[in-house]
Amino acid sequence: MTNLLAGTEVEARSLRWEVVSATQLGQQTLYRLRCLQGELRGTEFDILHPFESVEAVIRDLRPDRAAPLPNWLVDHQAFLLEQSLSGNALLAVQPGRLRVEAYQLVPVLRAIRMSRVRLLLADGVGLGKTIQAGLIITELMARRVVHRILIVCPAGPLLEQWKLEMSERFGLRLDEVNRGRLEEIRRSTELGANPFDYIPLAIASIDFLKQEKILESLERASYDMVVLDEAHHCMDLGAIGEKEDSQRRRLAEVLARRCDSLLLLTATPHDGNDRSFASLCELLDLSLVDGRGNLRGVGYRDCVVRRLKSHIPNRFKNRIVEPKSVVANNQEHPDYIALQHGLLEFLAPELRRAFQKKRYSDVLAVLSKVFNKQQELTPGWEMRD
Repeated sequence: MTNLLAGTEVEARSLRWEVVSATQLGQQTLYRLRCLQGELRGTEFDILHPFESVEAVIRDLRPDRAAPLPNWLVDHQAFLLEQSLSGNALLAVQPGRLRVEAYQLVPVLRAIRMSRVRLLLADGVGLGKTIQAGLIITELMARRVVHRILIVCPAGPLLEQWKLEMSERFGLRLDEVNRGRLEEIRRSTELGANPFDYIPLAIASIDFLKQEKILESLERASYDMVVLDEAHHCMDLGAIGEKEDSQRRRLAEVLARRCDSLLLLTATPHDGNDRSFASLCELLDLSLVDGRGNLRGVGYRDCVVRRLKSHIPNRFKNRIVEPKSVVANNQEHPDYIALQHGLLEFLAPELRRAFQKKRYSDVLAVLSKVFNKQQELTPGWEMRD
């Protein structure tokens, strides 16, 4: 329990008191209390807590009992002031649903100190960027800073993972935005209504939102917070970019303009081109980039959180890989040889296209398809470390 502030009304020894001062004495806190009722009214006592119980008095807001409107406004302002927290206090971190590592609190602590949350979470793979984003979202919701939230990520397993993580760990049920959902809202609302206005907690795929007609509706809506996962798909690649890349970039620019708080998530924030990284920072704050697309000094560091597993001591073990040679021949393993040739014919063109476009996450997606296909064709086969 944190020390109660002077002036806080508390209950101790079955009486109401006002905190005069609090002094920390090792594991105990010495409270100087002034009695507010009974024969002891006005008398001050010293009480040691938690040796003796000292509980803050929490008053329920009762608007129906307020007198004139100015009185109600004073009650309302007092209620809001009671909810104010220090710069390091967190409302949303509750035990039971998830185990939070100390390093995962760094982004949310930085976020609550920002007047306008605009962050690039660029931690390495496996450090829990989804959990860190969830902590920021729920903390800002608890502080009544954000109410409407849009999460944008690639379609497929990643989108389903977001829905599951937000539901099970943070109690947020995201409404998936797709063509059917938008048509359903249009049929149930007045003509000309924007369906995005009716989806306060939304999740959608990048490639669905980048479509021209969908983007037009999105541009007329607004969200308090937008989370853009795999943000490297939205880098400005300039002349080497293709039409698909430019559509994703335009979507990112629209989202950045139409939201107050913005979280960009990527494990690969820099593809070797400084202009690409600067284009991500530009989404956060235009002042971070000069007119030629280059970063201005080191001001961007306040908006970027970047850690690797090697930066966190005694937490992640180094994986030791020992290659094992497997020899197959046509006489003993004809089906296996045929399977490998078929997979190679399917895999090679896909990988070539992905590498040419520098979409390295697509390479992983292709490999995932191959493993799934091999599992279908060879029951009992599984991928192991």
